Amino acid sequence: MQRKIIKITAFLCVGLFLYFVVRADPRELLLIVGRLSPLALLALLLLRAAFWILRTLCWRLVLQRCHHDRVPFFTLLCAELAGHAVGHFTPSAKLGGDAIRAMMLHAVPKNKSLASVVLDKSIELMATVLMMGVGLFVALLRIRMTPTQRAVFLSLTAVTAVLIYLFFRKQKKGLFIWIMEVLRRLRIRSRWLEAKRGRLIETDAIITDFYSRHRRSFLKVFLLYVAMILLWTLEFHLTFLFIGLRGVTLLKSFLVTTLGIMANIVPVIPAGLGIYEMTYLSVFAILRIPQKAGIAVILVRRLLNLILAVGGLLPMLRIKSRPNAKAGAAGLPLSDSQVEGG
Repeated sequence: MQRKIIKITAFLCVGLFLYFVVRADPRELLLIVGRLSPLALLALLLLRAAFWILRTLCWRLVLQRCHHDRVPFFTLLCAELAGHAVGHFTPSAKLGGDAIRAMMLHAVPKNKSLASVVLDKSIELMATVLMMGVGLFVALLRIRMTPTQRAVFLSLTAVTAVLIYLFFRKQKKGLFIWIMEVLRRLRIRSRWLEAKRGRLIETDAIITDFYSRHRRSFLKVFLLYVAMILLWTLEFHLTFLFIGLRGVTLLKSFLVTTLGIMANIVPVIPAGLGIYEMTYLSVFAILRIPQKAGIAVILVRRLLNLILAVGGLLPMLRIKSRPNAKAGAAGLPLSDSQVEGG
């Protein structure tokens, strides 16, 4: 059933991909590529590949503490890219992408794969909020903002930090059981959740065990996610340079990265359409970066996202359905002992 869900999701994403390409105007995309030299485009693609390899390494470190059998790194990378594709093309954004990640690990028990994805995403969000806070602190010290702009950035950062903290605390006590209790109090019944109650309790136990027994792994993954955001900053900075805007300092690129993170956290609209542009253009205005250059940078990054998202559709489309167990058993040749016994 899960393989069918993945396949159907992949075909829906292919259709949405074609829609986005037509909407973005293929000629405009070609003009953007034309502004970049082949070496510049290759450098940005390699940086984006390094970004996803680093994310996969983080997930692998978490999964190793949840599941003792070895899972090939390439399998995890394909699952990461598949999650990115679903998150990029569908309204479910990050949530749907994380669900697909867990479903792509067929050889791993579902409670362990789900626990690893929840832990991985939680640590990433914690590192992200920390870097958002650092960026906001630097921005408040170095950049003139209107009272409204200060209030918006402070409130968004504060609300996000509080939500992540509460999410983290609930994980340590039993996230899924807490969700089921909340639904019960709201008189919302889910037969699926009730049927999976035992597995969800096991998942909560794995998550709690990770936080209590694997603190070094937690710290290692946390620091790797901080390094990933710094890598993201480098990609932003090089993009500015490649399109000819040499007046942007590395500090400004860091502020663009950290203050613009909010555009990637909001999981509402496919590919973050509108939210992404609005957030980054606001940040560019605050940092006094020319609007035309800012739009060019946004389009280049959207193009990179699109290329990686298409790459993530491939492993989803290549998934083969499992053979029917009964048909397989019927088709097996009888052994000599079975013939003799018959």
